[in-house]
Amino acid sequence: MGGGSVKLAWRSYGTASSGRSPVVLLHGLFGSAVQWHHMALPLSAQRQVIAVDWPNHGRSPHVNRMDYPLMAEGLRRLFDDLDIDRAHLIGHSMGGKAGMVFARLFAPRVSSLVVLDIAPVTYTDRFTPLVYAALRVNLNQIQRREDADTQLARHVSSSRLRAMLLQNLGRSETGWAWRNHWAGIAASMKDLLAFPTSLCRDPSPLPTLFVRGSASDYLTEAHRPLVKALFPAAQHAEVAGAGHWIHADQPAALLRLLQAWLHEQAIPRSVVGCAVA
Repeated sequence: MGGGSVKLAWRSYGTASSGRSPVVLLHGLFGSAVQWHHMALPLSAQRQVIAVDWPNHGRSPHVNRMDYPLMAEGLRRLFDDLDIDRAHLIGHSMGGKAGMVFARLFAPRVSSLVVLDIAPVTYTDRFTPLVYAALRVNLNQIQRREDADTQLARHVSSSRLRAMLLQNLGRSETGWAWRNHWAGIAASMKDLLAFPTSLCRDPSPLPTLFVRGSASDYLTEAHRPLVKALFPAAQHAEVAGAGHWIHADQPAALLRLLQAWLHEQAIPRSVVGCAVA
């Protein structure tokens, strides 16, 4: 388990309002704050939006090991640094797990929680092969981003997964480099795939929304009893035509859902592109 806290990098959209809690966006594994840009802009029309980079991702510091308590403590530090008393949390995948943990450890700091396509369970490892595929890329042989894609294609057949990984590749005066700390992520994979149920024993009354992509197998009907045990007031919604990366697959439908939720922490059944239960 990680110790201490990490000073997280972040991006801000809109302006703070004394009458509205800000929204904090939490990306998933291999993601970054930048991936929320298309959602953060419209959400910031009504309130301040903060998009966070987790440790070993984006512009945040690299650490040898990361886990959900470490991530929650880093987020608590960011709240303190930005003078955020309470916020609405929206977390995708790994970010959804981190949001659940933060909501349990620092309940007074959370106005509501939205969990995108993840359950509070342990998953099988689909990701370590992607880490090693990225590490196999010879950065010295890259002239263009397409060259990296060609190398990745030897190990990752999905063009979509390659595109997700390559969003973490940047170019500077000294050449191409990964923003992610792949070694730290790989060393932490067991903790990131799991869920620290020992930290979340008592039911939470927090207004919570669990959203699944209709084509995803990460969040299913079988997970509902466990979700209800942890978050008895949880509501559920499904975004049609979306896989695990809901905010990339169906951004307009998800945006309508989130705007309705942020308005009053309840989902009308008339949200286009979504099924509400």
